[in-house]
Amino acid sequence: MTQELQIDYTELQKTVERLLPDNFPVSFEELVGKLMHGETESLGDVLKEVAQWLMSSVSFPVEHGVRLLFLVLFSALFSNLSKAFSRDGTSQMGHLCVYLLMALHTASGFFASLKITTEGMENLCGFVGVLLPMYCISIAVVTGSVTAAGYYQGTAFLLGFFEYLTRFCLIPLAQAYLMLSFASCMQRRPIFRRLLELIVSLFSWIRKTLLGIVVAFGAVQGILAPAVDGLKRTAVIQSASVIPGLGNLIGGAWETVLGAGVVLKNSIGIVGIVFLILVVSVPLLKLALHYLVYRVLAAITEPVTKEMTEQFLHHVGIAQKLLLEVLALGVMIFLLLLVVMTKITA
Repeated sequence: MTQELQIDYTELQKTVERLLPDNFPVSFEELVGKLMHGETESLGDVLKEVAQWLMSSVSFPVEHGVRLLFLVLFSALFSNLSKAFSRDGTSQMGHLCVYLLMALHTASGFFASLKITTEGMENLCGFVGVLLPMYCISIAVVTGSVTAAGYYQGTAFLLGFFEYLTRFCLIPLAQAYLMLSFASCMQRRPIFRRLLELIVSLFSWIRKTLLGIVVAFGAVQGILAPAVDGLKRTAVIQSASVIPGLGNLIGGAWETVLGAGVVLKNSIGIVGIVFLILVVSVPLLKLALHYLVYRVLAAITEPVTKEMTEQFLHHVGIAQKLLLEVLALGVMIFLLLLVVMTKITA
C-alpha cells in the first residue's frame, strides 16, 4: 500500500544535488525509503557518513586568523614604544596605520562571511520552497486538504517574509554594526556604544518575535484545521458504512491507506528535517569558526594591545555573531515548522 502512495522526488532530488556537493553519501528518496521500511539502524550509518563529509568540507580559517594576529602584534609593538616616541607622535601614527590595515582585513573577512550567509539563506529558502509542496501533499492524504492548504499558505508567507526581512533589515543591521564599531573604536572614548547595544537588542527582539509568530501559527493551525478535516472524514466514513456489504470493506481500506500515509508523511518529515540542517550545516560551521577566531583574538590580545584594538576585535566578533544568528534563525523557524507539522498531523 505504501507503494501506491509514492511521491515523485525528482524535483526535490535535483535541488538537493544542486545544493549539496557531488560526494554527498545519500539521496533524499533513498533515506525516505529506508525509514518507511523500518530500517532505522541504517540511519546511524548515514549520520556517520554525513559527519565525515562535514569534517572534510569545513576547514578552520587559520590563514585569516594568523594575519590578524600579526597585525595585532604590530599594534602592540607600537603601543609599547609610545614612551620612546611620545614627542613626535610616531607610535600613534604607526598604531593608527596598523589599525586601518586591520580594519580593512576584517572588512574583507566580514564580507566573505556575508556572502556565506547570503548563499546559505538562498539554499535554505530554495530547499524549503521545493520540499513544502511535496510534504503538504502527504499531509493532505493523512489529515485533509484544509490542514494542508493552511500550512502551505502560512509557510509560504513566512518564507517570503523572512527572506525579505533578512535582505532588507537583518543583514543591513549587521553591516551598520560593523561600520559603527569601526568609527567608535577610533575615538578615545566610544561614541556609539549605546547605538551598538540597540542594534544587538533589535536582533534579539526580532528573533524572539519571529519564533513567537511561528509557534502561534503552528498552534492555531493545529487546533482548527485538523478538526475541520476530521469532521469531513468522519462524515464520509459514516456515510459509506451504511452501504450493505461494502461499509466494513471501505472502512478497512481507508484505515490501511491512512496508516500508509502516516508512515510516508512522517518519513518525509524526518528526512526533510535532516536535509534542512544539512543544507546549511557547512555555512553555519564556517560562520561559527569565523566568530570563534575573533573571540579568541580579542581574548589573547587584551593584555598587550590598546583598548581600541581589543574593543574593535570584540565588536567584529559580535558582527560575525549577528550573521550567524541570521542563518541560525532561518534554520530554527523552518525546523520548528516541520516539527510542528509532523507532530500535529500525525
